[in-house]
Amino acid sequence: MKTTRKSTPKVRTGCTTCNAYNIPFKIPGSRVDRQLLHFYCIQAASGLSSYSDPTLWNRLILQRCHHQPVIRNALVTLSALYQDHLTHTPAEPGSPRPSLHSLRLIARSHRQLRAHLSSPAASTEVALICSIIFYAFEALLGNAVQAIRHLDQGLILLQRYQATAPLVPATDDILPHLARLFSSLDVQASTYNDGRLPVLTLVSPSETCGLVPVVPDLFCTLTDADTALIKLQNWMFHHLVTTLPYKCKRPENIPVNILHERHTLYGQLTKYIEVISTSLTSDTHPRTSSRLLLLRLQARMFHTILAENIPSMRPKDSDPLQQSLKDISTLLTASNSVQPVAEGAIPDKRSFTLTTHLIAALYYVCMKSDNPSTVDLALTLLRHEQLPSRDGLWDANTVEAVVHGIRHASKANNKTPSEGELDAVDKDREDRLEYAGADLVDAAGEGGLYEMLNVLRQDAAYLPKPYDPKLHP
Repeated sequence: MKTTRKSTPKVRTGCTTCNAYNIPFKIPGSRVDRQLLHFYCIQAASGLSSYSDPTLWNRLILQRCHHQPVIRNALVTLSALYQDHLTHTPAEPGSPRPSLHSLRLIARSHRQLRAHLSSPAASTEVALICSIIFYAFEALLGNAVQAIRHLDQGLILLQRYQATAPLVPATDDILPHLARLFSSLDVQASTYNDGRLPVLTLVSPSETCGLVPVVPDLFCTLTDADTALIKLQNWMFHHLVTTLPYKCKRPENIPVNILHERHTLYGQLTKYIEVISTSLTSDTHPRTSSRLLLLRLQARMFHTILAENIPSMRPKDSDPLQQSLKDISTLLTASNSVQPVAEGAIPDKRSFTLTTHLIAALYYVCMKSDNPSTVDLALTLLRHEQLPSRDGLWDANTVEAVVHGIRHASKANNKTPSEGELDAVDKDREDRLEYAGADLVDAAGEGGLYEMLNVLRQDAAYLPKPYDPKLHP
């Protein structure tokens, strides 16, 4: 009697056919769902965890898929959106238009989460995981305002949970990973909308006044280094946003307590860069070195921004923005060996990452440099084949289009700061694009880059026709 052997289903991911699902355990659901989860395992997870600890995306969230249908379906939706992002190039920079299929998947995920939260088995852990996944949904679609709303709701829920944590027995080690990612995304949201006060407060009064250091003399693990940097970033945004009325004021016109905190923070950022640099010289493992280099790059950018608020600390003989570009170039050059492409992944030169801050760093260099050649180099790196096309809320093509638009406007209008502005900010900084585009930033509001691009397209004074990359080789 002839027997028929059940064949292993083949999965089509982009242009590559795979003969087995790359999932570490059986997953319930339809064949299409398993295909998308397979794609998540071989490609999306590594992009989401790029230059960071992959444990959360590669193991812990996947484990929840097996027992929690709401997380599984949210992850299926995220995988579908991620695959669309890689395989469909938008006609021009800006917020992409989601397909009807994607909208249906998103709506299903929202319905299932609402049903879960209204059930007796409602879980805070599930809500926190879905909050991060929903943030990634909206980031992939360029909906920055909606992404930050999901994030803020998750941050508030995290705060409530942490306040009662001693009364709730821990099930496993996922919560520290979630808390660290939420803290990082809280910082990202404030880099995107620099008027936004972070929801979390990560430093204590004894740390802000300098009695207790945030930065140790040595980092025992990469997680310790990452956690310390997030605390410093969170601290800086709290400080700058709450002291905004004193921006560009002379030191004698700023309260002593604010000056003291500012110098304390500056000292801790300086120490952080020194400790990370020492670690870089002693560690030769490519993956570890790249993570350390990224952390130093992020710290250096925050250090440079803070120094603008401390006139005596501004560098006289070196250009920290140029050094940041060198670090970014080194990081991107090494990324092929550090971030290998898994077998069966879609061939892709520009992926979606979540918390590298690389695109944000290039944007700040473009806006804050008074050297046109430095801006040109930053624009070149925005087109680098190893740079993620989108990192969380930040989109590389949109940044490039906005910078070109502001440059066009500043040349057409010969726009420079007023005499009053020059008195406050020093005349050697008058050529920065941040001053030429100040009105544009104000008009954008919470919409950030995407709204800035819309204003540019509508206002002939900024950009008389839609941005075309071919016009800006």
